[in-house]
Amino acid sequence: MTSAAAPSAAELCPDCGAPRGDLARFCEECRYDFTTGAGACAVSAPRSPSWTATVSVDHEYFAKVMARSEPEDQGLYFPTHSPDRHIPLTHVLITIGRRRSTGHTPFIDLGVAPEDPGVSHEHAILIQQPDSTWSLIDKGSTNGTTVNGAEDPIAPYKPVPLADGDRVHVGLWTTITIHRN
Repeated sequence: MTSAAAPSAAELCPDCGAPRGDLARFCEECRYDFTTGAGACAVSAPRSPSWTATVSVDHEYFAKVMARSEPEDQGLYFPTHSPDRHIPLTHVLITIGRRRSTGHTPFIDLGVAPEDPGVSHEHAILIQQPDSTWSLIDKGSTNGTTVNGAEDPIAPYKPVPLADGDRVHVGLWTTITIHRN
């Protein structure tokens, strides 16, 4: 008697490349269905109009963070050189965070030089809406996520609509500006 082989826990999502956790049916990052194969086209397919995320090191945001930080955080530094990165938003679900030693890399990886130590591995996600706009969800990050310089972070796991030019602040110095092309 032959039986179907159990899927491997080390299997990677064919859509976003995230590792499959504990033989889960759905990918934790993009909700790809490993059983039926559904979802790959919906998550990967670019939509128009096109959008770009500009990732920049923001001195004004860093100063605000440091003004409300604990005394032990006063040794943290602001990077002296970091050119802006322009990342086309080519999926309907965009992960924001820092890469893990396990190899999982978010779409917007803030673990590259200069690595922002205030960013969680799975900090937030951007989700493109049917009308091609974007919503932001904080994934319960340690240091929170703010929008457009607000003092208070957004509520975890609650979508916040974004508009062209909105600024998403994460970590110690990172600002991600969303632009419609």
